[in-house]
Amino acid sequence: MKKKIITSTYLNEAIKHEIKLFLDEDDYYISVKKLVHLSEKFIIRDNVIAMDDGYYILEIIPKKENYALRIFLDNKKNIIEYYFDIIKESGLDSTYKVPYFIDLYLDITVYNNEIKILDEDEFINAYKEGDISLEDYNLVLKIKDKLINEIKTGNNKLMNLDYTKYLKDF
Repeated sequence: MKKKIITSTYLNEAIKHEIKLFLDEDDYYISVKKLVHLSEKFIIRDNVIAMDDGYYILEIIPKKENYALRIFLDNKKNIIEYYFDIIKESGLDSTYKVPYFIDLYLDITVYNNEIKILDEDEFINAYKEGDISLEDYNLVLKIKDKLINEIKTGNNKLMNLDYTKYLKDF
C-alpha cells in the first residue's frame, strides 16, 4: 500500500505551483493546486490535456469514506476528468500536518461520461503478493461497485459538491 500526502501528489512535472488547503470542513479535506508552470503537459486519452500551465487539481479526501477524488480542471476551471482512488484510510499526517490517504491501487476515472477502471493488474498483484489483505481486497470491490453505481446514477456526493468556492482566490 502507498501512503500519499496530498501536498505532493501529481506534482512531478510541476516546476512551479501554488497550493491551498482547506482542513476545517466537517466531512472532508480539500486541496487546490494551481499548476503555474510544468516541465511537460500531462495528456490522457484522446490526446486531451489534463495538466498544463494554468490548470488546476482539486483533491477531496472524505474523512469517513474509502475513496478520494481528484478533479482535473483546465485554465478556465472547467472539469476535464474525475479520478477516484479507492483507499484504506485517510487522515492528517502527524509529521507534515497535511491530509494523506493509503491507496489500495484500484482507480476509477470519469471522462466524457465514460467510466474506466484503472490499475486492476496492480491491485490483483498487490493481493497475490500479500501487500493487501483479503479484507482490503473485498473492501476495494465493494467500494468500486458503490462508486460505479453512484457515478451512473449521478448520486456521488463529491462529484455534486460545489467546488467553485475553493477556486475563488486563484
